[in-house]
Amino acid sequence: MREQITDLELGRELFVHEIIAKNYGADHANRIHSDKGAAKYGFSSALVPGVGLYAYLTRPAVEALGRRWLECGVMNAKFIHPVSDREKMRVQGRVMTIDPVELRLELINSSDQLCAVGSAGLPIVPPELDPRDYPFRPLPVSDQLLPATIAALSAGDAIGSLEFTVDFAGEITRFLDNVVEAMPIYRGADAVCHPAYLVAQANEILMRNVALGPWIHTATETQHLSLAQNGERLSLRGRISETYERRGHEFVVLDLGMFGDRGRPVARLRHTAIIKLREADA
Repeated sequence: MREQITDLELGRELFVHEIIAKNYGADHANRIHSDKGAAKYGFSSALVPGVGLYAYLTRPAVEALGRRWLECGVMNAKFIHPVSDREKMRVQGRVMTIDPVELRLELINSSDQLCAVGSAGLPIVPPELDPRDYPFRPLPVSDQLLPATIAALSAGDAIGSLEFTVDFAGEITRFLDNVVEAMPIYRGADAVCHPAYLVAQANEILMRNVALGPWIHTATETQHLSLAQNGERLSLRGRISETYERRGHEFVVLDLGMFGDRGRPVARLRHTAIIKLREADA
């Protein structure tokens, strides 16, 4: 990682990161990550997972703001154009405000097409998150998942909670390879958990509650509250915040709280996905 910027200046352009996108979801049950499945909905090729795009967007933020951002920063990301496997991408950023710090982030392909946008910052006072507002609820069994339509979902409904163990040596190492992440802050004796790994768990809790067909992760807002520790058992809990239809697609928004040992708040996420896609016109 390049030296962390300590003298952020308004309007300053951040170091540009170049990435070869990787469709690590090609064998996933979500067939939107396959060429055939994506074509049914009008896409020219399989979609690189949104979690991967989120990971790409974080690079200028981590380089500029360092470990502090991973501990208590905020990230908003929106995915606006599909990215294909092996596509050459660049991530660029600009300092938009200083007090509090806010960075503008953009993911752009080799045709100069904007594929994802985001912002990252350091709030003056990070908000509190009370685990009592996110009570634990068992996951439904596989044959009792909610139908993937907004007619079956209502704002305020609780969803089943997801528990998982942070494993730097195993699962997270594979995750870093999937999102082509080489920044040294995520490896070695002093490694920290990649923020996009937390977002991947938001996808997982959706899949464990809703009987999804092909679907698309479209946006995530994350407030980091503390670092997830290696070997720690985390709990992700939440509810449906909103449902809506747009251009024939059906969307769900989840309000999620992530907690560590003894209810320590780790992150709050607002996670948006298309759970029912409009098929392409014949």
